[in-house]
Amino acid sequence: MLGGLVATALVVPATALAAPDVVVKMTDKPPMYMPMKVAIKAGQTVEWVNNAQTLHGVTTDPDSAQKPGDVSSPPGAKPFDSGFMKPGMTFDYKFTVPGTYKYLCLPHEKDGMVGYITVK
Repeated sequence: MLGGLVATALVVPATALAAPDVVVKMTDKPPMYMPMKVAIKAGQTVEWVNNAQTLHGVTTDPDSAQKPGDVSSPPGAKPFDSGFMKPGMTFDYKFTVPGTYKYLCLPHEKDGMVGYITVK
């Protein structure tokens, strides 16, 4: 006998899931982030969407960049990296450290595919 124990399940409607505060799309011709510059508040989330036909990515990791100066993060922020994103994939990142982030697409670094996030 279970002595009055009741099992419950928590069901969260899809509409209750947190939506990104900003969406950045990736294009092929030319390879770029749209918009290239974004300003948000600390605690907000940016979602990158690869709606292009080729691999793209998002990184602030200087160890991954061909030229470490092509990326930057404010002091105290850890680098982030989406890995290679196939067409249709998304990557979300919640920014908690204020400052300016310069990020790039590894497959298109040589093409100058960079973006900027300013967190206030």
